Amino acid sequence: MHRLIGDIGGTSSRWAFVPPPGGLPTLHKLPGYNPATGQPALLQQALRDAKLGMGLGSLHATVYGAGCGTKARADRMRATLAEVWPDASVEVESDLLGAARALYGHDAGLVLILGTGMNAGYYNGMDLHLPMPSLGYVLGDEGSGADIGKHLLRDALYGALPDALFKALFPEGADLPAILEAVHRSPVPQAFLASFAAPLAAVTGDVHAHDLVASRFDALARLLARFFAPDERKSVRACGSVAFGFRETLKESLAQRGMRLTAAEADPMQGLLRYHAALK
Repeated sequence: MHRLIGDIGGTSSRWAFVPPPGGLPTLHKLPGYNPATGQPALLQQALRDAKLGMGLGSLHATVYGAGCGTKARADRMRATLAEVWPDASVEVESDLLGAARALYGHDAGLVLILGTGMNAGYYNGMDLHLPMPSLGYVLGDEGSGADIGKHLLRDALYGALPDALFKALFPEGADLPAILEAVHRSPVPQAFLASFAAPLAAVTGDVHAHDLVASRFDALARLLARFFAPDERKSVRACGSVAFGFRETLKESLAQRGMRLTAAEADPMQGLLRYHAALK
């Protein structure tokens, strides 16, 4: 039996092809897809172009996807992948469960995803407890790349950034009409907003840049403290580009609310490979 493990975000996905016993996994990075907000064609074509899992006698795929926390959306993801692998067995779980399994194995603690979007839950070693609603990038996603990017753009467009920081982050200036067009008419506005967060990692020594990121993590920490009991949130493990890239600032903000960040990974794939290898 050939196995595929997929971690699918809204903008990118990571895949591990695991051949029968004795073979080494091969890793692939492809476009993403969120069944709640996106269109699947780009991911489907990328899977076909990469010939990932194609032409095999038997294939089992375990996929952890953004937006797959409900049965309807998980079914939509499964149907999307069935068009690529019509004869495969495809299991779909939420990206948050994937992060929990990758970061905790069968231990317990609060798991946090911070990438383009944000999600959090308490993992008891088997199941997730999800008391906090996921509101998406317009109403929520505090501390995410889209949230940080939105607040950075707002400061830039209102003229609230110090001159040196503005020039470092916007060397060609901030084109208001182009930005508004992308925010309001782009098919993936959350990815556009999140693209402005990454450059901040290179200038976190700047007081304004540090404080901007910290303010969004402070908002996130307040939410976690509101929705999770003290014993559930004393240990936090996080994954995602924002969690990893700004891990020191995240650690500071969580500590102010009595939470200890014990791990931060860029993505969950290595942990998922360990988790699934242990199930054999």
